[in-house]
Parts: sequence; C-alpha cells; structure tokens
Amino acid sequence: MSDSDTQIQAERPCPITGSHEATVVATKAREGHDLRNVMSGQSGLIYVDPLPIEDLAEYYRDDYRVSYKKTFTPKAKHIYRAGNVALKRYGHSGELMKQGMRCLDIGAGGGEWVYLLDQIGCDSVGVEPNTGYGSFARDNYDVEVFLGMYQDASFEKESFDVVTLFQVLEHLADPVVDLKAMSEYLKPGGKFVIEVPDILFPGMRFDHKWHDGHLFGFDEVTLEAVAACAGLKKVFVNVLPGNIYGVFEKTPGVELNPGLIEGHAESALERLTSATDRYWTLPDTYLKVPRRLVQRSREKMISSRLAEPRAILDHLYGTIAESRS
Repeated sequence: MSDSDTQIQAERPCPITGSHEATVVATKAREGHDLRNVMSGQSGLIYVDPLPIEDLAEYYRDDYRVSYKKTFTPKAKHIYRAGNVALKRYGHSGELMKQGMRCLDIGAGGGEWVYLLDQIGCDSVGVEPNTGYGSFARDNYDVEVFLGMYQDASFEKESFDVVTLFQVLEHLADPVVDLKAMSEYLKPGGKFVIEVPDILFPGMRFDHKWHDGHLFGFDEVTLEAVAACAGLKKVFVNVLPGNIYGVFEKTPGVELNPGLIEGHAESALERLTSATDRYWTLPDTYLKVPRRLVQRSREKMISSRLAEPRAILDHLYGTIAESRS
C-alpha cells in the first residue's frame, strides 16, 4: 500500500470529528489517474481529498450511469441482476418493510427496489438524479420516482416509515449533513436502512477500491459513527461480503459516543493493510472469475427469454407477490 505513512492536513475535514489530521492511503483511481484518498487520524473514516467533481448534481444527472454501467438506461441483464440484489436486501433487513408502510428510496436507480416494495404492498416513492434510469423506472414499472437530487424534492417532513439508501452514501459530499437532511423525512421512530461498500473488504484488490464517484470509504464503525452524528441510533450493522448493511432508528437525543471511534484509525489502517496483503491468499480471488461467468451466463439466458423489464422482475418477485394474495 503506497504512501500509507504520509501524514497531512487534509483540505476537507472529517465529517465525524471536524479534524483535518489525516493519513494518505491511496493516490490513484482504479482507472490510473490521480485521486488522493485519506484516512482521518481521529475517526478512521476514509475519504477523497480534495473533491474530484465540482458539480455533483450534474455528474449524477448526466454522466454517472453512463460512465459506470456504459448505458443510459438499464439493459435486461442489469434489471435481472438488480432484481436479485433487491431480494437480498429485503432479506438482510429482516423483512422490515411491511404492507401499508410508506417508504422512500433515495438513489432508486432503475426502480427495481421501489417496484419490489409495491409488490409487498408498501406506499413507495423513489428519488433518482439520473434522468435515463429514473425515467425508465417510471415508464416500465408504473412506480413513483422523483427525477433530481433529493434536496430538490418536496416530500412532507416526518411522512415516511422507512428511508432506504443503497450504495449512495459513499457518493455524497458530506454524509452527516446528508443523513440529517434525509432523516427529516422519517417519522419519529422510523427506520433508516443503509448499505455501503466495505472499504476494508479483503476480497477486492487494493487498487480497485478507489474511483471518482466514491467520495467516502466506510467500515462498520465509521458507518455507525456517521449515523450517530446525524442523530440515528443503530438497530444493527452487519458486515456482508463486500458491503456493510445497517438499520438505524430516528431517535431524539442520539449523539456520537467518543469511545466508538477511539483508537479506530490505527486498527482500520492495520485492517486495510492486512486486506491488501491477504487478497492474493484468498481462494475466492481465483474462483470469482469463473463464478461471475456462470452468473452472467444465467443472467443473459433468463433476461433474454423474458425480454420485457416488468416480466423480468415479476419472475423474480413472484413468491413475494403470491404471499400477499
């Protein structure tokens, strides 16, 4: 891991502590261009410094999906893949979402999760800044999706039972500020469900962890700390292969317990270094390519047979729809 001993005063403060004291952990994006990531010396939170993108709203509206997925709207294989992911997220939540709940999904993508919530019987709404993906969701699944950044939406405060944020928090400029703002939509006692990539996951190559869109790198401690700073109490946080999945509750008076992050920077840096060294010793490093080929082949076969976007999701969500009837 290059430059891991370089101590600096970061341009951006740590959102958890406000400190600029940091250690440089990476200097290149996975595509090869310069991109500095630092770890806060007080909290262990990893973040890009300085910001590589000036206008985040424009980037996510016009460029992100094309640069990441190489398409302006989801292809059939993307729909099948995202539908399967939605089912797994439903399971990870402990089937938290119930019939009759009002749910808000921020960063709705192609609408697969919002459509799943509709099948459960929730009153669901999505927010998606990318016009291609958001319009696709509305046109193909007849779901309610607001096109734009969440800051531009006009939802009534304290009107949702659940807010979900999947693979989004790492893209936002300040996770504490954004979580505070988003939690205003939650009823008192409402649940906030968050999934982020696990920056310490040993099953990803070190040089693949960093790219322009990921402005923050979380582990289970820093995710809980960010949520606490935003006034959200941990219900549970689970470490999954490659991701951190947490459920939090909007509870008055929640604050960060300093003991949570005490000494965490040292242990997180050690785990990041250890994960880098372990990558080539893990059996899954050599098995994931053939597994991915099998998975992609199955995705292509089933999605091409069903063809229509709604038919793909109905095929995946059939058991849930049947359990409602």
